[in-house]
Amino acid sequence: MTSRLLSVIVPTHDRREILERTLPFLLGRTAGRSDCEIVVVVDGSGDGTLEMLRARRDEPGFRIVVQENRGLAAARNRGAEEARGEILLFLDDDMIASPDLVAAHREEHSRPGERVVFGALRLAEGPRRSFLQEGVEIWGREMDARLSAPGRRLRFDDCHFGNASLPRALFLRSGGFDESFRRFGNEDYDLGWRLIQSGAEMRYSPGAVASQIYEKDLFRWLRDSYCVGLADVALLRKHPSLGPDLRLSRRERHPLKRFARFSSALPWDPLAPAWGLAAGFLAGLERAGARSRVLGHAQSLLGERQYWRGVREA
Repeated sequence: MTSRLLSVIVPTHDRREILERTLPFLLGRTAGRSDCEIVVVVDGSGDGTLEMLRARRDEPGFRIVVQENRGLAAARNRGAEEARGEILLFLDDDMIASPDLVAAHREEHSRPGERVVFGALRLAEGPRRSFLQEGVEIWGREMDARLSAPGRRLRFDDCHFGNASLPRALFLRSGGFDESFRRFGNEDYDLGWRLIQSGAEMRYSPGAVASQIYEKDLFRWLRDSYCVGLADVALLRKHPSLGPDLRLSRRERHPLKRFARFSSALPWDPLAPAWGLAAGFLAGLERAGARSRVLGHAQSLLGERQYWRGVREA
C-alpha cells in the first residue's frame, strides 16, 4: 500500500541561528523519502532566515513559505494550508528531530481512523545548563511520565503542538489554530480542547522524540510567564468550562506564592524595586549556569508574580 504523504510544518520567526542547528537534523530524517515534505513558514523574519533557507531550496521535498509577521498560530495555519500531505506534523523551529521521529508519527497514523498524536519533548544537550534549563528538563520528564501512565486520557493542557501530528482533513474541520492567541501560550490548549470536544482520538507517542534547544534567559522566561497570564484569561473567556482547570482558578497554599500574587494585584506595588533587583540578581546567576533547588524555587516565585500581573492586566 502506498504511504500517505506527511508534511512537516516548521514555523519560524527571527530564529536563524537556532534553525541552522535544527534544520539539518530534520532534513536528514526525511532524506531520500518520497512520502515526506518539509514546509518552513517564515513568519516575517528579518534576521537573514529567509536567505539561509533559500540556500537550501534545492533540497528534495523542501519548501519555503513567506508571510508577514502574524504570530505562531497564523504561521501554523499557513503551513497547513500550503501542505500537500494528508498528515500534518507540526514541529517547532527549536526542536531537534530524533532519528525515529517521523517514522513514529507515521506509524501512529498507519491504522484506520483519525487521531491526534503528541510526541515526547526532551531538552537538547548544550554548553550551559542552569536552573532554568533544569526546570524545562524536569517538566519534560514529568509530562512523559504523566502521559505514559496506563489508561491516561489526554486533557486540553496535555496538548503541545511543538511536536504533534494529525490528519490534514481533521485539522481543517477543527478550524485550525485560533489566530487571536497572538501572545505566548494557549493556542495549543484551545485547539486541543476543540479536538477533544469533537471526539477525536488523542494519543501520546513516547517514541516520537524531539529535543528542544532552550536558550531563553530569565528575563525572556519572565515575559513568557506574564503572557501566559494574559493567555489564560483569553482561554477562560472563550471556554468558561475550562475555568476550574486553569492556573488562575487554583488556590495557592504556599505563603510566599500567595504574597507574590497579592503583590501583583496592587495598582502600585511599593516592593516593585525589590522584585526587580531580585530578578536581576537571579538572571546573573542563571547566565553563569548556577543550579540549585533554591534558585529554582526563587525563579518560580518571580514567575508567579509575573503570571498574576498578566491576569490582572488582561
